[in-house]
Amino acid sequence: ITQYFKFISNNMCCGIKEMIMSLQVQGLSYAHPNKDILFQNISFSISSGEKCAIIGNNGIGKSTLLKIISGLIAPASGSVSCDYTPYMIPQHFGQFNDTTVGEALGVASKIHALSAILDGCGTVEDFTLLNDEWDIQERISDAFAHWEIDYVTPDMMMSSLSGGEKTKVFLAGLDIHHPSIVLMDEPTNHLDTKGRTLLYEFIHRTNNTIIVVSHDRTLLNMLSATYEMSPTGMRFYPMSYREYKETVDAAVAAKVARLQNQQKELAKAERLAHKTMERQQKHASRGEKQSAKQCVARIAMGNMRNRSEVSTSRLNKAQQEKLQDMHHELNEIRKSISESTTMKINIGNSNLPDRKRLVEVTDVKYRYDGRECLWQDAPLNLSIYSGERIWLQGDNGSGKSTLLKLVTGILRPTDGEIWRSYPLNILYFDQEYSCIDGERTVYGLLEACNTNKPEHELKMLLNRFQFPAPTWDKKCASLSGGERMKLALCRLLILDNVPDMIIADEPTNNIDISSMDILAETLKSYKGTLLIVSHDEQFVHDVGFERILRI
Repeated sequence: ITQYFKFISNNMCCGIKEMIMSLQVQGLSYAHPNKDILFQNISFSISSGEKCAIIGNNGIGKSTLLKIISGLIAPASGSVSCDYTPYMIPQHFGQFNDTTVGEALGVASKIHALSAILDGCGTVEDFTLLNDEWDIQERISDAFAHWEIDYVTPDMMMSSLSGGEKTKVFLAGLDIHHPSIVLMDEPTNHLDTKGRTLLYEFIHRTNNTIIVVSHDRTLLNMLSATYEMSPTGMRFYPMSYREYKETVDAAVAAKVARLQNQQKELAKAERLAHKTMERQQKHASRGEKQSAKQCVARIAMGNMRNRSEVSTSRLNKAQQEKLQDMHHELNEIRKSISESTTMKINIGNSNLPDRKRLVEVTDVKYRYDGRECLWQDAPLNLSIYSGERIWLQGDNGSGKSTLLKLVTGILRPTDGEIWRSYPLNILYFDQEYSCIDGERTVYGLLEACNTNKPEHELKMLLNRFQFPAPTWDKKCASLSGGERMKLALCRLLILDNVPDMIIADEPTNNIDISSMDILAETLKSYKGTLLIVSHDEQFVHDVGFERILRI
């Protein structure tokens, strides 16, 4: 906190005008097509060469903000001013599935123009398109080699690449285009360990302006500034995420201590008010009895009673106002403390005995159309037993997601066999939580898989999972990654059977840190078989694993 105010003081003394601004956002607001406001009044400035993170809860609009800054979508109001055209590394790649690698990177036209010129049939338009970038092919080759995707060519379809390979394609664009402003939306989501190391090295050495949305704490701690986004504004912390977290945690701890003290003071005030009331009533009763014994006139007794009642009423009103003020202050403190810090989810335990063989994979290979066969030289052989907690590792493109789909039965092997115990109840969380039907509403999804719970219990469950009544008619397709994760766990709780095995493919890819902590705690407490692919070592450590399987 001292560091924060020192920074503000220095800026006031020296003048922010001395800083060279790379990006300025003023009064930015965005509303969904149905007119629901996502965020409003977002204003901040980023100086040239600054490396910063934008953090906030899932669904707050961080990815939307990056898209507005990059020019992909328009805001409802406000303005964005950039010194240079930003380069965007997106979180999702579905929009590029029908394009080639070269088209996705914006270099296909230059490659075609260069080819036409070298073939002797170049036009004026070709020379204009090429813009003297005669080394474009060499730059592409060098960039792909640096990011360890030298086997990828510009004419390959993006749909043929894995998630990690797609991310590396866009990271390679950094070395091809040399942008001055770089926007990164969850850049480490699909990257393997080598890919993450290369990204960290780039962040460390670059002098570019970097704006990152991420839940990767290693990456966040490499950045010198943190912007905390809320629906109504942006708060600036001139520090890394670790320092920000320490500052915020200290503030929350102070609020919790204050809440506890206020609760004690409120209970004390209520007891005092109750005793005062009893004392006033006893005093009035004694007064009436004494007046009756002393034969005080009825008119005088009435006046005395009225004065007593007025005095009591005045006292009661003052006490009630004080109690109401204390209740209001308590409610305000509670609202300011994040509910996610106390959210606990227990999905139950599998009833299978330990060490029962569940899956047997024998000499398995798999081939996608147009790609080399996975595990051609070393077919897969492995066994999975009940109660095991397995961390599946492998480089990008090694077939981790493919193996998970083979185990679940979504895919069938090209060669070899997969045996599963029967019956075997498997819960599969893919990277997009596609078990959530996007066409259903939040409440409709639970209602569709409900068997015996009454309506009020479903609604209570939704509230517990941070889905208040206004969100119940919201289409699941519009939910953020963290919201989809919490709804998937909520859905799991109303199903009749606890899964024998949970299989999760990069389950933390699209969720914020608080949601990631909830998921880690949930999986840690689950007593059953876990098979998880994740490049987030902190998450893996939090969940706890006893077996590493590398392919």
